[in-house]
Amino acid sequence: MRRTAAVIPARMAASRFPGKPLAEILGMPMIEHVRRRVLLSGKFDEVWVATCDEEIMSVVEENGGKAVMTSDSHERCTDRVEEAAKGINADVIGIIQGDEPLIIPDFIETLMDTMISDDGIYCANIVSEIEDLQDLKNTDIVKAIVSLNDDIMYFSRAEIPYFRDTSSYTCFRQTGISAFTSEFLKTYTKTPQSPLEKAESVDFLRILENGYTIKAVKTRFRTYGVDRKEDVKIIEDILNNDSLQNEYYKRTLEL
Repeated sequence: MRRTAAVIPARMAASRFPGKPLAEILGMPMIEHVRRRVLLSGKFDEVWVATCDEEIMSVVEENGGKAVMTSDSHERCTDRVEEAAKGINADVIGIIQGDEPLIIPDFIETLMDTMISDDGIYCANIVSEIEDLQDLKNTDIVKAIVSLNDDIMYFSRAEIPYFRDTSSYTCFRQTGISAFTSEFLKTYTKTPQSPLEKAESVDFLRILENGYTIKAVKTRFRTYGVDRKEDVKIIEDILNNDSLQNEYYKRTLEL
């Protein structure tokens, strides 16, 4: 069996929401919501938070979790994860963004099962269906174009695809949940940033632009990343009023 580890990158200096990982959501720091949901998936031999901030490290460790300090010079989360992974014994690394407090553990389980079951897959990304057409116009949401064999063809912040006429095409958004083999993670982080990656500010375009493949793991459940301070209230309302999310919230309190 291949060893697995989850790494959750988090830093205080988020441009749109400084201090975001420690924002209180129903009395629990957001980073703890994420870490505990990753634990609930039961798919990892180890779960780590990778951070450059002592405040985040202290909160995680005070709650019984594992955290590793990384450089404060990383601009991309994957670079932070790769640095952390150097000290972790794992064949497959799951990356779960620290601003995904409503991530459903079953998503993570499906992602890791996809990676572990097929040696030919070296990178996979969960994509979720877009049902609200306003989300297509939202540049905070990265849209994913997926091929018929579930490979990702392109990511963009723009409104893609363009619907010239009525179409049954299902639109997807990129989520902050992905997985790499440890070897491909090293390859990726050593590859220079690509022109489209810089233009769109979407890290994973570097993979596609260099001719590598990303497997799409589809879900119909909507994901809710926290981009701005006002998103916290939305997350709290969902946790209180959505039966499935409320059940997972209660389970995190037991950890």
